[in-house]
Amino acid sequence: MSNYQSTSHEAETHSDTDVEAKPDEPTNSHPRPWRQALRAARLLFTPVAILFLLYLGWQSKSELLQLYGSANLTLLLIAALAWATMNLLGPLLATVLLRGLGYEFGYYEAARIHIKNLPARYLPGGIWHTVGRVVDYRRIGIKDRDIATFVFLENALALTTALAIGGSVIGWFRGPQGWGLIATVGAIAGSAAVILLPFLSRSRLPNYVTGPAIRAYVIGVVVVAFSWCVAAGGFSTFVIAFHELSSVASPLELAGIYLFSWAAGFIAVFAPQGIGIFEVVAAEMIRDSYSLANTTALLVTLRLIIMVADVTVWASGLLVFRLTTRNQRTLAQGHTAETRSNRT
Repeated sequence: MSNYQSTSHEAETHSDTDVEAKPDEPTNSHPRPWRQALRAARLLFTPVAILFLLYLGWQSKSELLQLYGSANLTLLLIAALAWATMNLLGPLLATVLLRGLGYEFGYYEAARIHIKNLPARYLPGGIWHTVGRVVDYRRIGIKDRDIATFVFLENALALTTALAIGGSVIGWFRGPQGWGLIATVGAIAGSAAVILLPFLSRSRLPNYVTGPAIRAYVIGVVVVAFSWCVAAGGFSTFVIAFHELSSVASPLELAGIYLFSWAAGFIAVFAPQGIGIFEVVAAEMIRDSYSLANTTALLVTLRLIIMVADVTVWASGLLVFRLTTRNQRTLAQGHTAETRSNRT
């Protein structure tokens, strides 16, 4: 449901790339049994979740058609633009964190890698966008240990900041009972993790304890928090776009619901990109006069809007990168021709 997958994202989003922390050690060609079981669970859960959501949609088709008829298309477009923007903020985090690890890594290269791998976000398993980026990072010379550090931080910061912000908002609106209590506990845990993460993970993050790397970490936290504000704003706009749901909660509370539900889906490691889990948790928290099934089915539409945003960014990005490469090639050829002319 996001770029912190993610992938994030996308999730867009769990760190399961099998990048070794120490590249000098021999790699293990036989994955651990628990990891094999987790991958099997993800592959099995995905079709089950999709079938379940399709069933809910079919059962709620008359109510959904009524909701779609009242939808504000302008607000849905704004929501799509918010998620398209997420694909421009994700590369910014990669730029900040990898520079903190000592690499001369520019935003253009990060954006190119992120955008060209967007279609992999929709492959079964939920990890292939991250895997594609890892392959490209290796290709440009980033060490395996530093890639592992980046992937770990990207996923950890996505989860902890979502819990900290979303949990705080829900706790404020709903008080110390029910979802409010659960969210408050999540907010405390997330906030503590954001602060203590570099110091509790020294064995994995030896370069993120002192010096410029700490500054990069702090900037990374700010980037992730801002990204979540954009995504949560997109979710609030999406819900408000349906007239019947526009009064179920304030925009700020809807933003908190999105972040907390995303975190719940992320924690459910057997659900790639939180599919099914995100929808049920968010629907339970925002449903008013509509049933849980109806609201859950409606939220599936959100994934379709995010997919449209991803496809738009991917196609536009490929065009921009291709034109840029062509212009650079033309300039290089012109410079070469000018140099030869000067020599003669």
